[in-house]
Amino acid sequence: MRKNVCIFLCILFAFAGCSNLPAEHTVVSVRSGEVRLLIKDLNDGKVHFFTYKKDGKRINFFVRTDGKDNLSAYFDACYTCYKYKKGYREEGSDLVCNECNLKFRLAEEHWDTSHGCCPIAVKSRIDGTELVIASKDLEKGEKLF
Repeated sequence: MRKNVCIFLCILFAFAGCSNLPAEHTVVSVRSGEVRLLIKDLNDGKVHFFTYKKDGKRINFFVRTDGKDNLSAYFDACYTCYKYKKGYREEGSDLVCNECNLKFRLAEEHWDTSHGCCPIAVKSRIDGTELVIASKDLEKGEKLF
């Protein structure tokens, strides 16, 4: 009996680890077709990861502050590595691709887009004390996830 339970648990964990879904981060809500994030929670020089859900599908994005205190949003994917659904991670002062380990300096105002692995920008704007992203702009990246 114990052996059967162990085998079942091993199979269960194996399938759970092979999920084809991207990670789930802090889930954002949409009001009037927009995601609104407080600037004071984002403007710290770090990367903040979020998940927007549409029809059960996860669309991941992140917001970062560059070295000139500009906030910008990006899909947690690139056109080269998106199919692996691994996204990026923050590592010290860099953003690092979880698939190919390519690094991007967080302080740089603009990232080099000459190679395939580069985060894809999401249109955003500042409205008072909030960073605003239209849900339709996030939905444009649905195919990446």
